[in-house]
Amino acid sequence: MKLQTTILILAVLTTLLTSITVVYAQEKEDSLPFSINIPDSWAYTETPESSIERLLGVHSYSSVVLVPTEFGAFLIEEGDIEINNVSAAIVFAKDQDYSVKNAPLDLYVKFRMNKDDSFNVTSQKNTIVANEIAVRLEGNENYISTQARILDYLVLHNNEPYHIRYKANVNDYDKYLSDFEAMVKSFTFKD
Repeated sequence: MKLQTTILILAVLTTLLTSITVVYAQEKEDSLPFSINIPDSWAYTETPESSIERLLGVHSYSSVVLVPTEFGAFLIEEGDIEINNVSAAIVFAKDQDYSVKNAPLDLYVKFRMNKDDSFNVTSQKNTIVANEIAVRLEGNENYISTQARILDYLVLHNNEPYHIRYKANVNDYDKYLSDFEAMVKSFTFKD
């Protein structure tokens, strides 16, 4: 009986601690139009420095940028950052670069593909993100000094564009992919 009581107490405490982590993450993101569950193995900021935004190719005032915790210092780094230094980076952003209103998703996809000319798309398919129709783009970024793989989700919510991007050097892409996909599955709009 004592063993069962102890196990029950441990299970309740574990559930409470998990709930506290999720609530804390949601409180931190109250200024954002979306929420995501962020694993403890990822450091993040809601107000990214321009250097990390340049690395990801996204400009937004409503975003969360994440890197593996061992690379957390790069979230406050100034100057140019290459994916070889960071290993992997993620952004969830309301896309400030796209100003077209009441347009279909395929126009936003075309805009992003034209804007990011170093992104060589190798796969494109329709999917669902946060109960919205989305497009999943996968491909490579080709610069002389960097070889990276990119996975994008592009989605419109209330006619507003959202850009979700995972970028990693080719050697670490698979290492962090499951974390990224879990975050995408947890992604929800607040309204």
